Amino acid sequence: MSFSADWLSLRSDADRAARDADLAADLAELVDGRESLRVLDLGSGTGANLAATSPFLTSEQTWVLVDADTALLDKVTTEEGVTVERKVFDLSGNLGALFDPAPELVTASAFFDLCGAAWIDRLCDLCAEAGALVYAVLSYDGREDWSQPDPSDANVLAAFHKDQKRDKGLGVSLGPDAAAHLADALRQRGYDIRTARSDWELTSADDAELIGALAEGSAAATRPALGDVADAWLAARRQAEAVMIGHLDVLAIPPNWTCP
Repeated sequence: MSFSADWLSLRSDADRAARDADLAADLAELVDGRESLRVLDLGSGTGANLAATSPFLTSEQTWVLVDADTALLDKVTTEEGVTVERKVFDLSGNLGALFDPAPELVTASAFFDLCGAAWIDRLCDLCAEAGALVYAVLSYDGREDWSQPDPSDANVLAAFHKDQKRDKGLGVSLGPDAAAHLADALRQRGYDIRTARSDWELTSADDAELIGALAEGSAAATRPALGDVADAWLAARRQAEAVMIGHLDVLAIPPNWTCP
C-alpha cells in the first residue's frame, strides 16, 4: 500500500483547503500549554500532515513519521521547531512497537479508509492504553457529486466503493465506512468524539488536473466490473466543471485527558 509522490503533491492543496478549521482549533486548544508533544503520524508519505498540522500546535513537538515507503519519507521537509523521526515500518506488523515511547497524539491524513476493521480496533486499543488524542483527517466517506449529473454516476460510484473494500495490506479495507468505524471504536473506549466534514470542493478553473486524475482513477478501479461503461463515464467526467468529494475529520479525546 503506497502512493506516488506526484499524486500526494497533486492533492495537497485540496487537502489543506478541505481540513475543518474548527476541529483543528479544538486540537490546538487541547494541547496548548504543554511543554512537549509526541506525535505519531501514520502513513506519513511525504509529510503533508506534518506540514499542515504542526504550525498550529504550540508545544515543542516530536513527530514520528511512519510509512513503508523510504522514498516518500526521504522527501519530507522538516518544519521549523519540530523534531522529526522518520520510521520505515510495515503497518501490518506489530503496531505496539510504535507506542514505545507512548505518543500523546496519534494522527493520520487520508489513511483510515485503506484499513480494515480489526486493524483499526487494534490501533484504538493502543491509543486508549496510551491515553492519546486521535486526530484523523480527510477520510473518504463515500459522498461524491460530479457536475453535471451523468446516468452512469450511481453505477460507477457503487463499483468504486466495492473496489475500495479490497485488502490493501491492513485487512479488508472499510473504504467509505472507515471514519464512522474509527469514531465508534474510540467512543466504545470512552473517548469523546468530535467530527466535521472536510470535503474537497473542486472546480475546473482551479483544479482541472486533480479532477482529471480522479476521473482516471475511478475509471481504472471500476473498468474490470463495468467495462465500456467506465470508459464512457471517464470521457464525460475527465473535464467536469465541478466535483465534490466527501471526507470526514475525526478528533477523539480520551476520558482522562487534562489540559495544562
